[in-house]
Amino acid sequence: MRRFFLACLICFTHVLSVCAVEPTKDSIAIGIPRSIFRDIPPALLSFANQPFLDLMKAQTGYKGSVKNDPEAMTLAKELAEGKLDLVVFLGHEFAWAKEKYPDLTPLVVATPRPKELRAYVLVRQDSKITQFPELKGQKIALPKTSRDLAKLYFEKKLAENDISTASFGEIVKADTVENALHMVVDGEADATFVDHASWNYYQKLHPGRSSSLKELSKSDPFPPTVIAYKKGSLDEATLKKLRDGLLTSHENKKGQILMQTIKLEKFDPVPEKYTDMIKECLKQYPTPK
Repeated sequence: MRRFFLACLICFTHVLSVCAVEPTKDSIAIGIPRSIFRDIPPALLSFANQPFLDLMKAQTGYKGSVKNDPEAMTLAKELAEGKLDLVVFLGHEFAWAKEKYPDLTPLVVATPRPKELRAYVLVRQDSKITQFPELKGQKIALPKTSRDLAKLYFEKKLAENDISTASFGEIVKADTVENALHMVVDGEADATFVDHASWNYYQKLHPGRSSSLKELSKSDPFPPTVIAYKKGSLDEATLKKLRDGLLTSHENKKGQILMQTIKLEKFDPVPEKYTDMIKECLKQYPTPK
């Protein structure tokens, strides 16, 4: 009788352990802020979301739905309230969200193509300007499609040097980053602000023209983009399935194609120093009021 009872207890314990590791969700609600697709027209957002949903389905088995919002902090609030399961944040956005909602937790980080996340102030090679304060009275080209980190760096440099936009001779809006760079090359503007990916693309597309430009200054690296969840909102089995699927996305042909579509090299485990990175980011780029 004792052996029979012991056998039943072992079987019961095994059943409980199996049940405990089974994911409890079959669909994931994902938030993606407008900042991720800054250079894509609003009418095309649904098409821009699809490669990410396809990647999620192919790699994790989960169907997904996407909610886009102009403000990352709106999505952060919905993630904290349990209305969303995951949110894709730019690194500085996650720093802001984590400050307000401490339970938000990184699942994986995204490694972009190219990898470096910086912003630059660029001038012509023959420019006599050597320091940022010397841009006072000069003509600045600002792209309408600038990525957020370029805008943040622009505002940071203004604050550091106690310069207002009124101090410039003129601010000219360019339709694209490429056009802004062309304007500086052609002498139609004295400087522009760009992110590393755009600058890298311009150098590949226009090697001759890009050689006419030089860096006046550049930012420290920004934290990588992160996919985050609220601590305690998803069971460990679901988190493991999501994490494992995303981390191996680059290891198969279909995953590689989908990764190329969303301009990512791969997903990586969250770096040990990621918390330090977002804290440093907060010092340089405080949460907007």
